[in-house]
Amino acid sequence: MSVADDIAKVTEQEQRLVFDAFDEATALTIGDAIRQIAVDAGVAVAIDIRFFNRPLFYYAMKGTSADNPDWLRRKGNCVRRWDRSSYLSHLRLKRDNRTPAPDHNVDPTEYAIHGGAFPIRIKGVGVVGSITASGLPQRDDHAFVVKAICQHLGINPTELALGPETP
Repeated sequence: MSVADDIAKVTEQEQRLVFDAFDEATALTIGDAIRQIAVDAGVAVAIDIRFFNRPLFYYAMKGTSADNPDWLRRKGNCVRRWDRSSYLSHLRLKRDNRTPAPDHNVDPTEYAIHGGAFPIRIKGVGVVGSITASGLPQRDDHAFVVKAICQHLGINPTELALGPETP
């Protein structure tokens, strides 16, 4: 898929993957689903699910690194700042052949504009937190989160899956 195709698909994901409600039990279900997707794929990820005011779920699989918690935090900060997935932010920069300029006040120690963090958007409320995976290439981190949310919401994950990446 081209960058434009990916932007369109991620935009569709964000429009469709909206929760009626979200609580600690939802976080546990989705976190466990991401873990199982990783187990089934034979890979290791760290997972963080949080409201902006507090953590709800954290899990680091064997094989993740000491760097993963910082990646989780910085990716989640992108969702908090821009109310969209960190991968969509990355794709928009890539499309425009840009990097965050110093005058945009994007400190790389606070923001990782890389795929893996997805907004927790509640109908009638808006974005209240993030679901984040770290440990794989950014497109895969993003895909694992989207697949788990789809499963939870009863949406066929293939409907919203990104196609093959175009170099």
